[in-house]
Amino acid sequence: MIRKVAAVSLVAGFLAACIIADPLPEQRSLPTRKPSILTTADPQPSLPLVQMPDAGFSVPVQLYNPTVGFQWGVFVDYDPVQNSRSKPRGTEPGRPDAPDVQVVKFSLASDVDVERCHKIEFVVALSFAFVGSHEGDSAGSDSVTWNYVPQGDYSKCATYDGGRPDGGAADAGRDGSDAAP
Repeated sequence: MIRKVAAVSLVAGFLAACIIADPLPEQRSLPTRKPSILTTADPQPSLPLVQMPDAGFSVPVQLYNPTVGFQWGVFVDYDPVQNSRSKPRGTEPGRPDAPDVQVVKFSLASDVDVERCHKIEFVVALSFAFVGSHEGDSAGSDSVTWNYVPQGDYSKCATYDGGRPDGGAADAGRDGSDAAP
């Protein structure tokens, strides 16, 4: 009887040692991927905005890894030459309990001239190249655009005629390059 108890204790001890001595499986981290904007943004981006929405804008952002934070910015009439700043902008921290889809809400009620046409862009990325940047980090970015046309009157919108900045017309030369004025 003592031999049986000793043998069982020896086997149980050996099995426990094997279980404890095995290293934990390596934690696999998710690859870094940019957040994506879902097509259910509100107001609907495919239609011109004829008035600024009283409830503001609502943009659902799909996260590949909700434990990683993301940044967003809103650009009104973005001009890369003037390096327009975003307004508003924000950072959403990542959390282990965060949902896969996070909804970003913002308003432009006091930030735009409602008598003029505007191009409104919402850009989301894991991070931006610098504060106010329009470009996401190496993982990339995603964006959605609304065109604001006051009361649906396109005559209030500036147009681009394709001319040169000095007012002259750009003519194509025989080789496809711009001909001299």
